[in-house]
Amino acid sequence: MTSAFENPPKAIDKRAKPRPQLDLSKCPSSYKENCSQEKLILAIAENFRQQYAFVYPYNKPLLLCPVNECGVQKFVSTTLRRTLLPYPELYNWEGCASFVSDYLSLELLDPPTELPKQLSSPTWALQTRRGTCFDYSSVLCSLLLGAGYNAYCVSGYATKEMCLLDQSRQECPLLQTPIQEKTEERKKTKSKYSVKRQPNLNSLFEKRQEEKRHTEAKEAALKEQLEQAERLQKEEERPTPDPLLDLRVHSWVLVLSGNRDEPKNFFIDPLTGKSYSPTNENFLGIESVWNHQNYWVNKQDCSFSVREMTFYMDDLSKWEYMLCDPSSQSMSNISEPRTLQESEDVEEEEMDELKVFEMPPSWVTKVAIAPPDVEMRFPGGMKVFQYRKARLEKFAPYFLKDGLVTKLTVYKDLDCTQPSTIKEWFSHRSDCLYEREHHTDSNVTSEHFRPGRRDALRCHRYVTLVSATEHQMDFYSQARADGLARRIEKPFEMTETFEDGDDFLFYRHVVYGKHVKVFCAKEVFKLERVEERFHRDPSKPASKDVAEWVFMTSDRQIQVTYHLEDDKIFPTWLNFMKPNGPAFLQKAQAFDPQMVSGFQERMAKEKKQRQEEKELDLLAPFQARLGQPEALTHQQRWAVF
Repeated sequence: MTSAFENPPKAIDKRAKPRPQLDLSKCPSSYKENCSQEKLILAIAENFRQQYAFVYPYNKPLLLCPVNECGVQKFVSTTLRRTLLPYPELYNWEGCASFVSDYLSLELLDPPTELPKQLSSPTWALQTRRGTCFDYSSVLCSLLLGAGYNAYCVSGYATKEMCLLDQSRQECPLLQTPIQEKTEERKKTKSKYSVKRQPNLNSLFEKRQEEKRHTEAKEAALKEQLEQAERLQKEEERPTPDPLLDLRVHSWVLVLSGNRDEPKNFFIDPLTGKSYSPTNENFLGIESVWNHQNYWVNKQDCSFSVREMTFYMDDLSKWEYMLCDPSSQSMSNISEPRTLQESEDVEEEEMDELKVFEMPPSWVTKVAIAPPDVEMRFPGGMKVFQYRKARLEKFAPYFLKDGLVTKLTVYKDLDCTQPSTIKEWFSHRSDCLYEREHHTDSNVTSEHFRPGRRDALRCHRYVTLVSATEHQMDFYSQARADGLARRIEKPFEMTETFEDGDDFLFYRHVVYGKHVKVFCAKEVFKLERVEERFHRDPSKPASKDVAEWVFMTSDRQIQVTYHLEDDKIFPTWLNFMKPNGPAFLQKAQAFDPQMVSGFQERMAKEKKQRQEEKELDLLAPFQARLGQPEALTHQQRWAVF
């Protein structure tokens, strides 16, 4: 019968071994025997079970007193042990649920339609790191009670996907992008010198109506295509009917509002660590709930799942409690106003008649998890989750040598055979790498780095499996002395952008030419063209503040352009040219004013020559960046260039 409807979930460790045998000699006495209070609560539970079976003969039996790992019957409420672990991540329900879902491995109920005969203690489940859905709920509820939440374990029924931890039809949480806020478009300012356009005599209303009709027709056609494609996709992905629908037993956690400023009630599935609304369609019915103080049986109709259920436990028409709660009785039996003395006498009489019993303390020892076990979060150091067209792998820190902690593979098909994108997250790496994304179609890889590198690299984008490829590198410009923000390297050119530099440089473009040396087979790149642009320096006159200079080694000339003055139309520019010839003649050749051409203000011939020599001296910082000595005169520097 099992093989007919059971499919092993992909998130379950198929290499799981049988549970280890328990050494009874090492167990505390509370695990191996019952005290007088526990024997009394077992007798009360048995009486409650008989009455429930008599009143509801067609209902399934309740989970009241299963055996523990030592084979001793224990009441389910005493199995919970309120625990607050000294780890900040376990101080809220999100951290507790995520930790329990990652820390334990699932054991399926066998058969899936019956309650388990054994409910282990939270200490044993955390020690073996395995358990059923009821063990998951006990551990999670114990942590939530210790953290101050009003939490309850739930015994009920759920869908096949939830019981088997099958998330193959759900979207991966890492692929759900947040909704981006709409940004307002900036209005373009009109210049007062712009030419006025002639008035448009065509009807704008008719034009807008025509555009509206055209847009609506396109949107309707596109919407119809999308709906048709979505219908076909849903038909292909529709799961096969479950023969055990409404019969699969499952356990989860109920958190009621009030404590820890929780505004609403919600469910937590301990297998995945996700929260759900009480109206979620995956939860089909509830038989009973319990916490460390009491046990309640559901009397509401669950024919249409749990959407219409209420979780006010003091309502006796919808919930039946096992142990009498004085607070709930006093609230439910108020009929007429009485004086203080009369109400106290009535309460004492009712208490004597009801014979209130308190829940005995938990038989479970103090729950403790060592820091190495918390760090080794997953059983065996890793865990795999299968989603719709995605596969998520999680690793414990320091488990892999490269520091990989999360790997997400996105596929094109439902069978997960054709990967399209691979995203990896890292931690504790010396090179500060924390994220890498690879697209298999284009072979483009993007790497992201945290601050702390010597080169202040922030992002590196490149194409793999290609010898001559393009590299785009983004930097933390505030952490660099030169203010470099981005560098784009191509086979024969390089582009750099700068931010907030002391030299006002914001752009550099370098062009290379391939050159093969004769005495070796290694290819080297020869510098052909360098272009640099600068922001305005307010401390200098505009006519003396360089805006752009271009060094063209192949054409043997230098072009210098200055910033435009406010009262000028054309900027000042100079062009330094060097004649061709043998190298020894070029070095010996002196500076000649005829080698300079350009546009500048009228000045005396000698003054103009001195000014041009001075402008050539200003190129020293750039030549120093190219490896040229700064101590050269303008004649020697001109010969070297």
